[in-house]
Order: sequence, then structure tokens, then C-alpha cells
Amino acid sequence: MADALRASIEDGSWSPGDALPSEAQLMATYDVSRNTVRHALSVLENANLVRRQQGLGTFVADQGVSHVLGDLRSFTQVMVDLGLEPGIADVSVRPDEAPAKARQFLPGDHLWLARRVRLGSGRPFCLMESWLPDAIGSRLDPERLRERQSLYGVLQEDLGIVLASATETIHAEAADEERAAALEVPVGYPLLTVTRWSSDRRGQPVEFVRSHAPGDRYEYVIKLRQ
Repeated sequence: MADALRASIEDGSWSPGDALPSEAQLMATYDVSRNTVRHALSVLENANLVRRQQGLGTFVADQGVSHVLGDLRSFTQVMVDLGLEPGIADVSVRPDEAPAKARQFLPGDHLWLARRVRLGSGRPFCLMESWLPDAIGSRLDPERLRERQSLYGVLQEDLGIVLASATETIHAEAADEERAAALEVPVGYPLLTVTRWSSDRRGQPVEFVRSHAPGDRYEYVIKLRQ
């Protein structure tokens, strides 16, 4: 049942904000018990496809990018898992002075910046700025990054580097002219900015990245358990 409901959402039969049929209607349509209906809705809610509001019903969630806190998947994999076509634009790899936090974290005096705009089904979703040590950045081919799209994929497949752990911070900020142009939003538009410090399996620093996404296109999900 969950798969059938998911298909209806993904093929556009229901749009973001639309109310799903009531539990009673779903029970009649699929000839299942109330427990089965509630389980299916829980599956969709955990996948961030629907939002349940007590006393009001179940609604199709906005189909922005949902990222579960603690998930070290690449942006490309997140997009694929959400059923969106990943894309990339404005790719550049160059030496850079780097912000102070990147210089404090990454080894060496010479750092490289891999900058790109990530797309979801042709729509700008995220501006990513990754700083890398010279030993990594100097070997990163921008054409290969444009072809593969995933920086983590290139690091693993071409350089044998696998990211194993990371620390993240999240904050809101207003889009400046450069970021607004890259993301196709007005200057001053609210952005969700995620800063990540990533290391490999040996604990060696690999990447300092700042990701900027419009607040209506990206959300972070924190799952708590007692």
C-alpha cells in the first residue's frame, strides 16, 4: 500500500499540499485494516513524502531535498533516492585562500576550492563550496567532476579516498548577490547553510564544505528516540 501511495505522489497525481484520502477512505479503497493504513502512512512520513497534522489529516509534503541528520550520503545519492534527476552546473576547481575555518582544519598551506551548483530535475537546489588539501585538490579534474557530479564519488573512484565521518553545523543566512545569482533567488532570500568538516577512515581531514540552499528547497530531518 505504501508503494502505491508513493507512486501516486511521485507521478504527480497528488501535488504538494494536497490532502490524502482519510483513513476510512484508504481502508475502503485498498480493502485493508486501519493498522495497515497507519503503517503505510508512517512509512511515507518517515520518507518525508507526507506530513500528518493531528485533527486535520495527511498532506503531501513539499518535494524539496530532505536530508536526515547524521547521513553522510552525497548530494547526488540523496537526489537519486528522492526520485529526482541530479544535475550539476558552474563547476570550477582552483587554488583558493580559503576561509579561516578551512585553513585550521585542513593540512598544508595551499588549499583548493571545488565550487558547483547542484540541480534537482534542472532546478538549482544547492551551491556547494568544498575546500580540499593540495594533495587532493591538485589532482581533482573539473571535467571529471562535471561528468560524475558527485565529489565523493570522484574521491572514492579516482583517488581511493572514502569519507567516513563528519561534523556539521547548520544556520540561516541571507543570500548575497553571488549566491542569489547562482541559486536564482532574490538578494536577501533566506538560505539554509550547512558547514561540514569531513575526514577519511584514518581520521585524516579531507574536506571543509559550505552548502547554501534556499530555505524552501531543502530541509534537515532530525530523528529522536527514547
